[in-house]
This record gives sequence, structure tokens and C-alpha cells, in this order.
Amino acid sequence: MRTVILAALVILTVTPAMAQPGHRKLGTGEWRGTGLQVGPTGVQSTWTIELTIGARNGAISYPSLGCKGELELVLRNDSQVEYVETITEGNCFTGGRISAILENGRLFWFWTKPGSGADASAVLYPSEQIS
Repeated sequence: MRTVILAALVILTVTPAMAQPGHRKLGTGEWRGTGLQVGPTGVQSTWTIELTIGARNGAISYPSLGCKGELELVLRNDSQVEYVETITEGNCFTGGRISAILENGRLFWFWTKPGSGADASAVLYPSEQIS
């Protein structure tokens, strides 16, 4: 029995790791979802989000709030992007930091701005197939 267990452990450690089904790199594309803003007193509001990830920078739109903005890239790797947001249209907070992490075909989106009294998060889904 020990030999079988030892052999199984050796095979598992020597065999190359297989890619998980559906695992993708974060490429360019458009994502959509509903954001949730929370503060010290709890849930403050929800709104729609449209995020465009470009090869370098990006764009963001909050259609239900009437706001749009530009995103300046701070960090990018195979599964994550971080941006500084500048609102160019509408009356939304500007200067926030957006982090988005790709996992299982979904983009986990987080917005923060120190001193704003609020944080926001969302799960975004691709508008179309991402590249």
C-alpha cells in the first residue's frame, strides 16, 4: 500500500501541470455588469458598468449614472489590470483606482479611492468573446 501511495505522489509531482479548462489570459475586450457601492453604513447604491480593456489603456462607462471616463494603465499581467480612472463626462467620483482580476471567465472588478467614504465592486461578464 505504501508503494502505491508513494508511486502516486511521484507521478503527481513529475507530471506537468495541465491548464484548467476555460483558463484564459486577460486580453482586450468589453465587459458588462452591475456595480455595488458600499460605505460604513452599508449598501449605498447599484449601477451598470461597461468596461473596455484596450491593449494599453481603457475606458469606462456607468450608463445608469450618466458618467464616462478614461482609464490609465498602472499594472497589467495575464490575469489582472489596474487603472487610475478619470471621469470625463457626468458627475461621478474621479481619480479612483480600478483593479480587475480575471477568474473562471469573469472579471472581478474593484474600485477604491481613499477619503471618498465608499468602495465598489462588481462581477463583470464579457460582452463578446475576449481575445
